[in-house]
Amino acid sequence: MQWNPFKKDPKKEEEQKKLEAALEAMPEAKDMNMLQRFAMKRIMAMSPEERAKVMQKALKPENVQKHKKEILEQLESMKRSGQMSDDQYRLAKRKLGL
Repeated sequence: MQWNPFKKDPKKEEEQKKLEAALEAMPEAKDMNMLQRFAMKRIMAMSPEERAKVMQKALKPENVQKHKKEILEQLESMKRSGQMSDDQYRLAKRKLGL
């Protein structure tokens, strides 16, 4: 039996379909570009411990301060569009140290 590079693994295919369905269920997913969707799928496929480690690394204080302007713009737009309440906005700013 020879190796077939075009043969699909049913387990991986089923897992991919589950991730796609979960991503489509998210209301903000329709506004994501291709790269954001790819990143979101990778994060959703991670174990909870690995996900927490990645988020901890991404939300280091020096990274947050470096991108402070963009983060504040995103928070403001989420607040204006109704995706986030005033309390959630204040809580996010406090947690990020902004």
